[in-house]
Amino acid sequence: MSIALPNRVPAVPEAAFNDLPGKVRARRLDGLEATLENLLAHETEGRDSLIEPRLFEHLGQAPVEYDWPGRQAPAPRFPMPYTDASMVAASFAVPLADLRPLLPPSNRLSVARITPWHGLLTVFAFHHHRSGLGRYQELGIATPMLLDQPRAVPFWPLAFDARRSGSQSALGLFLLEMPCDRPRPAEIGTALYGLPRLLAHAEFALGSQTGLASMEIDGQRLAALEVSAPRSFLHRRLDLSFTTFSLLGGRVIRTRNAMITDGYRGARGTAKVEFGEHPRFARLRALRLMHRPLETRICSQLNMLVGGPEDLGPA
Repeated sequence: MSIALPNRVPAVPEAAFNDLPGKVRARRLDGLEATLENLLAHETEGRDSLIEPRLFEHLGQAPVEYDWPGRQAPAPRFPMPYTDASMVAASFAVPLADLRPLLPPSNRLSVARITPWHGLLTVFAFHHHRSGLGRYQELGIATPMLLDQPRAVPFWPLAFDARRSGSQSALGLFLLEMPCDRPRPAEIGTALYGLPRLLAHAEFALGSQTGLASMEIDGQRLAALEVSAPRSFLHRRLDLSFTTFSLLGGRVIRTRNAMITDGYRGARGTAKVEFGEHPRFARLRALRLMHRPLETRICSQLNMLVGGPEDLGPA
């Protein structure tokens, strides 16, 4: 049985209105109301499954649309809704010595430590059944990073507080890899965020309290994630809002995401991560992940609003 959220619903992230590197131009669609119908105007796949309709009730200003030279996909509109999706995820402690060679070149982003010697690695997979980018699957490998903060800032109290991380502008996930299975999200993720996208074949399956996701290219495994929740976990309505950072043209891009899910979240689940034989993922196989995950998530349904890329200046 699902436990309902309190009356509070995550704040709708603003659709940032700014041009981006790579001659990406933003334009506000004045005269067009930011409704689900208008934000999903290009989408024909799937049906809405709104577990929290209030998230989409007051979307504020007119939508913002992005365009760039050579664009193949329909122009993306923000705030971008995800009205039917599923997710599995697991987070592990990892030695900083293993993690540092994978981090981006930046004077402003620093790894968020959970101990003086460890950072955090989060592996997650989404199956988006209906969204502003259509139907697609993706698998992400990310680490939390701090923006413009002293390295001594304690991270542990923030590590699993999803509500706070969703509103905490200095803390966000940085994507180390993020393959997907459709050309449109691959093109848009690269053009607007500089994401490390690869086109790959995806597998995603959810059981009652289990989740499995994997990605491969031409029979070569990229990565796989298997998560299981103990029977004692309660099926709950969760606010898992979060922020991401990325680098585009040598500049820091921040994106705020408001996310509500139905499912399981906790520290007593089990998870297994496998990084495959594909050359792109060879560097990840050297990561020494802690045997037990610090947190697992299995969410059969979720709704999300993505606020659009914010250009925060040089990295």
